[in-house]
Amino acid sequence: MSKTINVNLQLQRHHIYTIRNINNYSIEEFNTRLSYESWDSIFSCNGNIDTDTLCHLFHNNYLRIFYTSFPSRKIIERSNNNSWLTPDIRISCKRKRCLYLLTKVSDDDILKKYYKQYCKTLTSVIKEAKKYMYNNRIINSTYKMKTTWNMVKAETNRLKGTITTTINNNQNSPEAFNKYFFVNN
Repeated sequence: MSKTINVNLQLQRHHIYTIRNINNYSIEEFNTRLSYESWDSIFSCNGNIDTDTLCHLFHNNYLRIFYTSFPSRKIIERSNNNSWLTPDIRISCKRKRCLYLLTKVSDDDILKKYYKQYCKTLTSVIKEAKKYMYNNRIINSTYKMKTTWNMVKAETNRLKGTITTTINNNQNSPEAFNKYFFVNN
């Protein structure tokens, strides 16, 4: 008898990619290293080595210089779940930051009072935007309880994303569970 079981596995939602910093200084360094490289090992072979081997030697030397001149860095791009953050709220947050900086250098009580009131207003706007977003998610969801708990987990940083794996019988459940936890550690 075959029974279908859904197992929710957590997965981190971020992308890792590598970049190379190529600027005027690194380009100049690359050119200098290329000019100081001795290419005698490639050009002094009088027909003793075939063309493919010469090409590989040249390519390896070139890449060695390239990788040292332009080292790679890993960048982690985390996806945030701030769909409530509208362009208007972003502008208001920037304005709040400017007001904060002004209040730090100024002794004007009216400005400080205005800043406090602006902060209260912005806080209430952000609360309403979050409430609106969460209500829409719950209303549009087919599994309202599951959606609610996923939102709670996301707000408390306990949810990293879920993948649903379907298992066709009870015998495979432990295998899938072990495979996930032993492969992803």
